[in-house]
Amino acid sequence: KPAPSAAPAASNWMAAMMAGGASGSRGPQQPGMGYRLQTESLLGWVLAPTCLDTGLYKEKSARQMHFQGLARKTRPAVQAVQGLLRHSVQEVLNQSNSIIAPLLRTDEVTRTAVLCWFGALITGTEARTKSANTLDEGGGPNHFIDSMQNSPMPQHQNLDMRLQMQIMKAQMEGFATPGMSVNVFWSILELVKPIKLTQVPALDVFYLLKDTPDDKEVIGGFSAESRFGDSDEVEAARDFAKSKGVLEQASKFTTQILWLALRAIHVLYVPVLKDELCFAVAAGYFQGKDIAKMEAALGEHFLHETIIDSSGFLGDLGHLLNILMVFSLGAAFPDKAADIAAGKFTGSILTDEVVPSWSVLPGCILEDLVEILEYVVNTHPKGQPPSELFTHLDKNLLLMLVTFILANGNHVKNPNLRGKAATLLKGLALQSGYRHYLETSQVLADGIIPGCIRVFTAVEKTKQSYYDIRMQLKYQLRIPIMELFEQMLPLEAHKKSLKNFAVEHSDEFLKFLNQMMNDATMQLEEGMDTLMEIRKIVKEKGEAGLSRPSRDEVEQDEQNADGSDVYSRSRKDPKAHCKQYMQMGHRTISTLWSISREAPSVITSKLNVLQQLLHNCLNACLDRLVGPRCLELKMQKGQANDFDEYSFKPKELLQMIAEMYVFVGKADKEKVQKMITEDGRSYRPKTFMTAARILKREMMISSDMLKDFEKFVQELNDLAASQEAALANVTVPDEFLDPIMSEIMADPVLLPTSQTIMDRKVIERHIMSNDDDPFNRMKLSVKDLVPQDDLKARITQFCQKHGIIVGGED
Repeated sequence: KPAPSAAPAASNWMAAMMAGGASGSRGPQQPGMGYRLQTESLLGWVLAPTCLDTGLYKEKSARQMHFQGLARKTRPAVQAVQGLLRHSVQEVLNQSNSIIAPLLRTDEVTRTAVLCWFGALITGTEARTKSANTLDEGGGPNHFIDSMQNSPMPQHQNLDMRLQMQIMKAQMEGFATPGMSVNVFWSILELVKPIKLTQVPALDVFYLLKDTPDDKEVIGGFSAESRFGDSDEVEAARDFAKSKGVLEQASKFTTQILWLALRAIHVLYVPVLKDELCFAVAAGYFQGKDIAKMEAALGEHFLHETIIDSSGFLGDLGHLLNILMVFSLGAAFPDKAADIAAGKFTGSILTDEVVPSWSVLPGCILEDLVEILEYVVNTHPKGQPPSELFTHLDKNLLLMLVTFILANGNHVKNPNLRGKAATLLKGLALQSGYRHYLETSQVLADGIIPGCIRVFTAVEKTKQSYYDIRMQLKYQLRIPIMELFEQMLPLEAHKKSLKNFAVEHSDEFLKFLNQMMNDATMQLEEGMDTLMEIRKIVKEKGEAGLSRPSRDEVEQDEQNADGSDVYSRSRKDPKAHCKQYMQMGHRTISTLWSISREAPSVITSKLNVLQQLLHNCLNACLDRLVGPRCLELKMQKGQANDFDEYSFKPKELLQMIAEMYVFVGKADKEKVQKMITEDGRSYRPKTFMTAARILKREMMISSDMLKDFEKFVQELNDLAASQEAALANVTVPDEFLDPIMSEIMADPVLLPTSQTIMDRKVIERHIMSNDDDPFNRMKLSVKDLVPQDDLKARITQFCQKHGIIVGGED
């Protein structure tokens, strides 16, 4: 036992041993120290044994020893091996904990040395988060599979060689191997276990702002991560923390452990999950195509499943994620943090106020949470009960946090993350336990529908897809949003939330409907146009004409320096392109149908929205399906019906369109019918009569709905005839006509920026997309419009005198 005077030397010796003997004392962390700490330090030796890291152990690896010839093995045989390996990994963890726990209890110096060792290894492994150091190179499983098939470098087409290259990178760049990373992460999870949810509100949200040497070693590179707040907000948060004396307070051990765990998720665990997802997807893809690649990928999948799908690991992970959810929500609502931890949150999950405690949080903590849950959902066998992880998660907490992400764009500014939250929420709604909360929680009811609307509009300007240069990512992100929207809308509380949002946030709601109707029209037009183009190509060149262009046919500005096609991975089969757009068009029309059925008044209450629904969407689609152009879609004599192949369902589309006319017509028949007759481009009385005849002949809708539609069509065509007769015998003064649409104005308003008078519904529809005066492009908003009551009165008097019906008012 050393004398008191020798205590500093003992402390230095302990720090040196923990840090791998890099120096006589614990010096500043350095990137690239992860692999050295793995191979040259006490805890590194203890935590290194693993069934992963095939590229390190090669022929002595667990996969080579246990998972060869997988095509001939049964699932029970695989599970038996996994049980043995899981037991061995658990023994490694138990042994490491038997060393770590006493060290943490020894004294403050030793405990700090242990924490700093974990911090140093995580800092040394931060390079692993770069896309160049993951197997998918940042392109996801599709890119991984593509390179396994088509890479010009043979070593990229061999999984064992890729894993060995990964180990070489770990040695050169200094990051810990995947197996070591998982073991260290699990060891940290064990340290988090004693923290109770009720203790979380006392943990320091501002810890990342501390600058003491020990705290900086625990924080590491997390201090450089992007925050939820911008730079000004983060500085304001720093000033706030200083004013409260938070930064001068001694750091609690529980706070340090939590922040280590959050860093470990990001640096140690998520990169391993990305690799594992590649293994799982590749195993399915290469089945029946390449047995060697399939067995190699499947073997790696089984090895990773052995650890990260074990009950002990999932239980520990679930506890950390519960803490993360309380911690995040508590940072957003600091005054309600204790209620959140106790499961007693009340009020609205929607908030415009971004508080300092939220601004300082790294944005990656929620991205990592969603990525983990995405992985669990995507790799779980279909038709099986939900993953065990969900049994460890607090259902109400998870639904609240996902709804918060979805609905608060001023807090979570990444539209991709918010779109993923919608996908996750849609999946949770299918589980009975979560469904109960969605049906009964007023907090969730007040947030989900507004969240869907806000995310839908937030993804409007997302980039094009890498794998299809003609595909906008916004469409792919909006599909799950619309599916979730339709799931929730029939529930009375959520329906009420929609109506309230339409009134209280009318501008946002109008933009949402405007974009959805634009999507529906564009998607169906693209799908039908592509279908006709495919038929034309096949007729002239046969099926071979649909293949990707040859090297000689690629335009020069689309070639790399070596002459290869820049977009080789982006030129999808036109058949797949057609099918995808048809499916998206059907989905978007279906969501519009749901809104029209459940809340038609929110559409008819705004003339510009109603006009777009009728003119640009329903009338245009109806004209394409049963109007003069419908012959373009019919099969030629001798051709096989290809509608099913391309997911084109004209009968379903016609049914939904007809029912939408009835829904909005019942909400305000006069306004709707008058609006339809004003559509000089797509409205034709014969088209509506043809639609009614087809619906009756094919028995596509219920008898009651058919009667309603037939009556609607008859009244509509009668109105059109009377209007035509009335207008034929009168000259309308120019001042009564909208300068753009040349139609009689129902509600004239003055544009103060150009002193032009327009019909309100026309200019409001323009503002939804452009926010400017169409005559001089100066900034303009709806609230700037000046009603012209005298002119409106004269127009009304003129129309009454001559029997002319004009559209109603908002």
